Amino acid sequence: MKHTVSGTSMSQATHRLVLKSGVAVLAAAGLLSAFPAVAQETTPASDAAQPAPEATVTVTGVRRAAQSAQKIKKDADNVIDSIVADDIGKFPDTNVAETLARVTGVQVRRDGGEANTVLIRGLPGIATLLNGRELFTTTGRYIQLADIPSTMLQRVDVYKSQSADLPEGGIAGVIDVRTNRPFDFKGFTAAVNGGATNNSQAERTDPNVSGLISNRWKTPIGEVGALFGVSYVRNHYSEERAFNTKPIDKSWLLPNLTGPDLMGLQSIHGDRRRTAANYALQWKPNQDLEVYAEGLSTHYLNNFETDYLVALPWWGPGDTMSGTKIPGSNQLQTLTSRNVNTIMSTQANRQDNVTQQHAVGARWNAAPGLRLTTELARTLSDFDWQNPILDTLTVMPTSVVTTNAGGGANISYSGQDITNPANYRLDQLFDRYGHDHGSSTDWRADGTYTMADEGLFKDFGFGVRAAKRTAASIKSYEGSVLAPDGVSVTTLPGLNCTASMQNNWGSTAWYTPCASYLISNTGAVRQAITGSSAGKALDPGSYFADEEKNYAFYGKAHIGWETAGIPIDGVLGMRVTKTDSDLLGNSMVGTAYVPTSKTSSDTAYLPSANFKASLRQDVIARFSVSKTLTRPNFSDLNPGTAYVNANGTTIQATASGGNPDLKPFTARNYDGSLEWYFSPTGMASVALFRHEFKGYIQSKVVKETFNGVTYDTTRPFNTDDGYLQGAEVAYRTFFDKLPGWLGGFGVEANATYTEGQTSTASDPSLSNKPFAGMSKWSYNVVGLYEKFGVSARLAYNWRSKFVQVYNDGGPGLDLIASPMSSLDGSLGYKINENTSITLTGSNLLNFKYTDYWSNKALYPRDTRRYDRSVGVFLNWKI
Repeated sequence: MKHTVSGTSMSQATHRLVLKSGVAVLAAAGLLSAFPAVAQETTPASDAAQPAPEATVTVTGVRRAAQSAQKIKKDADNVIDSIVADDIGKFPDTNVAETLARVTGVQVRRDGGEANTVLIRGLPGIATLLNGRELFTTTGRYIQLADIPSTMLQRVDVYKSQSADLPEGGIAGVIDVRTNRPFDFKGFTAAVNGGATNNSQAERTDPNVSGLISNRWKTPIGEVGALFGVSYVRNHYSEERAFNTKPIDKSWLLPNLTGPDLMGLQSIHGDRRRTAANYALQWKPNQDLEVYAEGLSTHYLNNFETDYLVALPWWGPGDTMSGTKIPGSNQLQTLTSRNVNTIMSTQANRQDNVTQQHAVGARWNAAPGLRLTTELARTLSDFDWQNPILDTLTVMPTSVVTTNAGGGANISYSGQDITNPANYRLDQLFDRYGHDHGSSTDWRADGTYTMADEGLFKDFGFGVRAAKRTAASIKSYEGSVLAPDGVSVTTLPGLNCTASMQNNWGSTAWYTPCASYLISNTGAVRQAITGSSAGKALDPGSYFADEEKNYAFYGKAHIGWETAGIPIDGVLGMRVTKTDSDLLGNSMVGTAYVPTSKTSSDTAYLPSANFKASLRQDVIARFSVSKTLTRPNFSDLNPGTAYVNANGTTIQATASGGNPDLKPFTARNYDGSLEWYFSPTGMASVALFRHEFKGYIQSKVVKETFNGVTYDTTRPFNTDDGYLQGAEVAYRTFFDKLPGWLGGFGVEANATYTEGQTSTASDPSLSNKPFAGMSKWSYNVVGLYEKFGVSARLAYNWRSKFVQVYNDGGPGLDLIASPMSSLDGSLGYKINENTSITLTGSNLLNFKYTDYWSNKALYPRDTRRYDRSVGVFLNWKI
């Protein structure tokens, strides 16, 4: 099996100050703003997640939403970009993370047929909120945004500057997902969205259905509203890969020769299902009091398999091998082998996650100028996973492998039918499974007092929060069990399947164990390999159970004055947060695990200041400064260590463990921007930003010896100092003054430049290097059209190369991802006021992903191809 040991780098901060700020940008949907359009409620996303005052959803088009968004962006205090639904249940993409890629300064990573990793200005330390409340997946600090159906959303707010009322935790930024409430609508409202998406490599067409119903009534006890929504999305996806492993010494064949020890192909197929339901109840007994209850439940089920062809071109008679070098180098180009062992392996996976959050709260206008709110929320998240891996073995008469054919690996076999199960025997079983659980109880109370008289101080805000968070995880022992010699795979008829690929990297089909049988009949496979149907025991070294109690209070003041005739507004705030943690795990003492616990407590003071100056009616200058904090992931605090022993072929001796002495890392943040609103739907902006870090958390691989065995052990640690800085530019306009149908065109463009590094005295080799996962450059170009009932969008997203893992292939051989891009589009027609139809497409240019170790021509690792998707959707509302 392919095995990669992860490590990251640190770097040293410079002292040049660069100011930071976000930019208003209408990305994929043309709908980025500080808040939703004017016709919608503009409640801030903060600890004070307040129910929206009465509002009506009237935004139905890109242009009107853009105009309203631009006005509110101009009036906002924080640096915020938002993505707003075109209409009820109509979001620019089916995946929230996909749409976030259009936001200035946001970078995403795509795998498994969708965007699944989100960075803000190159950093992963984000906080995710649902209607202003913290939301997470099991033991993580944030939720996987792709798990929330976009059809349920009113908008998504991306906060790039901090204020005292926002929960701490997002050193990179805060992403707040906002759903609809019944008082957002005038009265009875119903919407149904239905359609289907076809994926090219998976060759499947799947449903995407959602619905919403909402109403409000005037009753003797006051006004009452109720909203219910459901969503079901299914997606069969496919991904195909060719890979090399890192170069190692092979000089026994040719002088100074290096080459990969393993090469291979991967055929990935998955069936992903997301089901969700939400509700919102509101009661307003009078104009001064409102009570609400709301909740969201999501169920994520992903059955997928990775079918491997693992070429072992060196595992055969050496006197029959011949090779060539890549011209001008010592790296292997082609190797021809006879009678070599080859592994055909299936990684079967089943991932099942249920996350739900329920909240009750109230808002009360207690006195003239005084508004009080409170809320109690409960979140539960459980994740169960199975990942049995079965290797089978055969001997191939002739093997010809090339390390860099067209930019990647190529594997060609002859002399034997590689699809015939009769040619394979059972080799080894990796019996993997585990469970994660997370929960929280979160209470907060907030208040705002607005001054009656105009003066320097406009209003004051204050609030308190108390939250209890738990996280627990355990998994089975790692490592494999060898099968008895000579057991044919045909002894288990349910195992006989064929893997296939559309891309030709030397081989397009091979025998593979059936993933469905491996998941559903794991006991029978265990019996054939180990002689027992019992599963592998749970590993005490992987176990942790953490409890975290957080107490916070904040105060802020909104001020305003004029200088030289220029109005200046500001919000000054301080947040004080105290966290008490109890960590429980197991550590190995001699040959036995013993319980290990650690208690810690910390208090942080997080000041913030946001200013804006109205230089002209259409020109705004912004400046903000703040201190932010991010706590370690719960798994990073695990005091135990899980060991994986080498098996002599495909698995190295590795270990992974946490670091209970990790500290939260902090940053001082500076934002500055200049925004020009030259028309109701047009703006241009430029922004500079800088983060200065203390204790940024990275991971590194170190040699650790345990019971006489040396393991490559991955552990997190706090770096010393660091910085991240850069610039953003954005532009948007609609060509309203062009004649006739030409007046429907619009364009959006934004670009981001980012650089940064950390330093660490504990490992100077990891200092003075850019952040792993951060692209230096990224940009978006979006063409828009809306007129005569026709709406269209064509969006191109690009990010430059970035380092994934430092020293991954050995000293000086960093694993680097090549530049990434995507072209997505949509074309819609409004049949009448209540009905519209939309055609969508993603990955229209059939992007090819590649990565490599330092030199792309010599050391390619992966080549990947993804699905091209086309969908048709009908939206109906009343």
